[in-house]
Amino acid sequence: MTNIPTSKDVIAFLNERLAARGLPHRVDSIEVLPYVNPMWLSNWNVPQLANVLAREGDIDIQEIIEEEIREARWRFPQVLDEF
Repeated sequence: MTNIPTSKDVIAFLNERLAARGLPHRVDSIEVLPYVNPMWLSNWNVPQLANVLAREGDIDIQEIIEEEIREARWRFPQVLDEF
């Protein structure tokens, strides 16, 4: 049986990366689609960080957050919802 990552894995990864980058933002939850995407595109989203991106005026912070989300999607393209 394969070990499929969960939403908790994504949240832990993102929070660790945001803290390492010195950002105060943290993720409490992510949205997970109720199916596995057949194209291996990510089946989850982080609306909490999307809201930060929309209101954050500093372009450098926006780029850092977008970079960390891309890295998380690369590491965890498909996850199970564990909440």
